[in-house]
Amino acid sequence: MVAQPRPAWILFAALALLICIALTSCGSNAQKGDPDKLTIAGKSGAKAQLTYELADDDTERSRGLSGRQQLDADSGMLFVLDDRHAGFWMKDTLIPLSVAFISRCGEIVAIAEMQPQSLEIHNTPRDYRFGLEANAGWFSRHGLVVGDEVQLPKGLRAGDCT
Repeated sequence: MVAQPRPAWILFAALALLICIALTSCGSNAQKGDPDKLTIAGKSGAKAQLTYELADDDTERSRGLSGRQQLDADSGMLFVLDDRHAGFWMKDTLIPLSVAFISRCGEIVAIAEMQPQSLEIHNTPRDYRFGLEANAGWFSRHGLVVGDEVQLPKGLRAGDCT
């Protein structure tokens, strides 16, 4: 049997589809799963940047940083929370972490130090919408404290914040 030549439009459509797939998989760092950077500005003048992964659905939030053997020095995970959260714990997490509880406008309202594989719940009575986990002591090493400001990504910070 002799192969029939394919119409040019089929080849063009296939090529266009491949280009679209390549562009969406190589897009900006803001896509889910790709690391991006947060800037945290202290009232004392301290300023630090943290590369973060976004955890904004139930699966990602429950997995968090569990099972990881290490976390790069200036890396972490930003948890986007829908409602009042029950807190953070370290079940199945192998590295010590710090967590900053962050208001919907970006203010750090509390910071807690957490030990690997602990079932202790870390929480705060203050309202918060985000949790930012980093290596243990990261916030204190950078001179960051409660009241300092996390410059949240567009679309996450509440619209009525100043």
